[in-house]
Amino acid sequence: MAMGFGILTLATQDDCQKAIGLALSLRLSNPGVPIAVACPSSVKPSIEPYFDYVLNDDPSLRGFEHKLHLDRYTPFQRTFFFDADVLVFRDLTEILPLWSEQPYSACGTILTGGASSFGLDRAKALRTIERSRFTCIDGAGHAFFSKPDSFPVFELARKIAVDYAQRFGVSGKLADEDVMGIALSSLELKPMPSIPFWSRYLSGRRGTIKMNAAECRCEMELIDTGQVVRPFMMHFAANEAPFIYVNQLNLLFKRFGISTRGLMSMAIRDYYVTRVEWPARQFIKYRLGGMRHLFN
Repeated sequence: MAMGFGILTLATQDDCQKAIGLALSLRLSNPGVPIAVACPSSVKPSIEPYFDYVLNDDPSLRGFEHKLHLDRYTPFQRTFFFDADVLVFRDLTEILPLWSEQPYSACGTILTGGASSFGLDRAKALRTIERSRFTCIDGAGHAFFSKPDSFPVFELARKIAVDYAQRFGVSGKLADEDVMGIALSSLELKPMPSIPFWSRYLSGRRGTIKMNAAECRCEMELIDTGQVVRPFMMHFAANEAPFIYVNQLNLLFKRFGISTRGLMSMAIRDYYVTRVEWPARQFIKYRLGGMRHLFN
């Protein structure tokens, strides 16, 4: 039997410390709310002390596919899901009435075209599903859903994923946010407003971000509007601002008396991946594409 309201995340060996950081931020900002994690059995010993429920993930699934099965993982009737690289600063029950109005909710925007960062042509997708508006939740890193009302949403998303590449003309790996966006658009479910709930470090104007996760404090002046906000969460997606992020993890780990060993090496690794490895791959891909053009 599903329990009441709780929070769920996913963890792997690579982001184990990030998931612990999320859990610690939730202990401070949402005391008393149970937290669950779905992870491989090899991760359980290192992560178990920080979560109320440690669940086995499905070893047959890979990467983003796990997010299309959150309804199977969660032990709660009403669930807030967060990616492991999220920190939460405010009481989530403040927004539950609004977010509970539909079976699945996430911040985003309504679009009629454009391409996602994973290559989905939204206009083509809308023609395929015979809808006029696309519910875009790119890079959200979170979702709220209820059981059993959300079952049709997840079932449709899993059905879309079966022949996603062929039907929607997308090459490369499956992106859960695009698949879920197609499902939400098909069911005509609206996105939630991003402000003041969601943020990324790059959302704030330089010099205006005041953040201390160990004190549940985050305030910034938005770079695009100048509005001063106190976001509920910050998503450090795509290894964004790795040293700022690790500084916040350091504050949380020290607050709870947990060893910070490995945090700085994680920041260095994330910095290398985003500033060296990814650009190098793009450069090689670009050069190889040019060489193929010469020989065609």
